[in-house]
Amino acid sequence: MRRWLGLALRVLGTGAGLAYIATRVDVSDARSALARIPVLSFALAVALVAANVVAGAVRWRVLMRAYGATAIPPLPRAIYLYFVSFFYNNYLPGAVAGDVGRGVVARDAFATEGATGALAVVLVERALGLFALFALLAVGILTTGSAIDSRDLWLWTGLGCAGSLFLVLAIAGARRLAPTLPAFLAKRAAKLPVLHDRRAFAAATAWSLATQALTAAAGWVLLVSLVPSIGLGASLLLVPLAAATTFLPITVGGAGAREAVYITLGGRLFGMSVPDALAASLGFWFAHLAVAACGGVAQLVARRQTRP
Repeated sequence: MRRWLGLALRVLGTGAGLAYIATRVDVSDARSALARIPVLSFALAVALVAANVVAGAVRWRVLMRAYGATAIPPLPRAIYLYFVSFFYNNYLPGAVAGDVGRGVVARDAFATEGATGALAVVLVERALGLFALFALLAVGILTTGSAIDSRDLWLWTGLGCAGSLFLVLAIAGARRLAPTLPAFLAKRAAKLPVLHDRRAFAAATAWSLATQALTAAAGWVLLVSLVPSIGLGASLLLVPLAAATTFLPITVGGAGAREAVYITLGGRLFGMSVPDALAASLGFWFAHLAVAACGGVAQLVARRQTRP
């Protein structure tokens, strides 16, 4: 029952977001704006999103080493699992199904913690990704200075960075704090992995910034094809927040919420028309769906090859 209620909530959340967008834009105008995005720009955005997935696989391996994994998957295997995970995250509600599957598949990486350790690393990875998104937002605010009124964005930057860092630190110190926690929490905290290699953790943080920078670049490529005056630094005021909507558990891949961010902030910060903002958002989404589809195809091919 809880699973069905969760699915219903995500479908309703996505539907509400799309319904909101439908009341703000004319479909024919949005279609015309979307057609103005050059094929080459869209292809470049797809390539940047794919590079983000590969960089994410590298970060995953580095983070497993930081938490003491003893059987880290080879890089080709990690890239394959990351593409498959990306497929499920983008095509299923909640944006976490792929990450959970990736953690379970990699449970043998940890000798004693097993699936709990692998899933904890995936959770830390997600938190680092969220931190990197808001760090890029801060860079955008500092880059644009007083050219654009972005004062209110500092609040979101502070909350996002603080929340993600708290989650990372809580997981890192959970095992040491287990003896002081209530019994039902101590049992779970005792199974979480301990941070063994701080240098590897710092490297994973740097890889998180790289992955999100690639995502931001993909969003900027699409934005600048519609509004040439938007610089890369200025786009960081919009794309990271839009990308953060994929972390929302009540939507399918951030659908609806992402478009609302583009329309609201794109109009307020850059004077974008609603059709242009929606076209940039949909192009960004389609680029993710195209790369995610590669993960689905890769899994189908792998299953065919393993059949007797």
